[in-house]
Amino acid sequence: MNSRQSFLAGMVTTAAVVMFYMENIFESPTVYDVKTKYVEVEIPAKKPNFTEEVKTISSSLNKSKLKHLLVYAFALCEEYQVPYTLVKAVIETESSWNHRAISISDARGLMQIKPSTSTSEFKTPGYDLFDPYVNVTVGIKYLKQLHDRFGDWNSALTAYSHGPTITDTYSSNYINDNFYVKKIKKVQESS
Repeated sequence: MNSRQSFLAGMVTTAAVVMFYMENIFESPTVYDVKTKYVEVEIPAKKPNFTEEVKTISSSLNKSKLKHLLVYAFALCEEYQVPYTLVKAVIETESSWNHRAISISDARGLMQIKPSTSTSEFKTPGYDLFDPYVNVTVGIKYLKQLHDRFGDWNSALTAYSHGPTITDTYSSNYINDNFYVKKIKKVQESS
């Protein structure tokens, strides 16, 4: 094969790869399986208006940093398939958007993560939990981990608040109706 033929072969291969990816990028939200039946595909959440969201949040962070943090949290939520509104509700409930918050149980930062949890589960030292980006990252990953373990958000939220070990002993009635789950859902619905 001469250089011209090699060049043309490379161009054809590149065009085929580009066409393959273009088809996948622009395909409709409905896909067909091999039996030509419709398969539902979840459409990604609409990107929020972060500038407007910042106006509604009273935080220890300045408006610019808060907006950046919201964009960051939204991207993480998309990556880990954790509802963005749930994460915002947890932050509002746990710390009222105060990135320096410390509870009597030594939970820290926006999402009130205990240093023991961040170290054992995510190898993140407790002193890093005051960094809002670290805190939100650990919090979202922890919510995802709890959801994967328990299979639903009410149980994951109960475990987030009460601890995963004790949550194993709770009835489904308590899990679905406890004060923490009710509070998070109320805040989530209002946002």
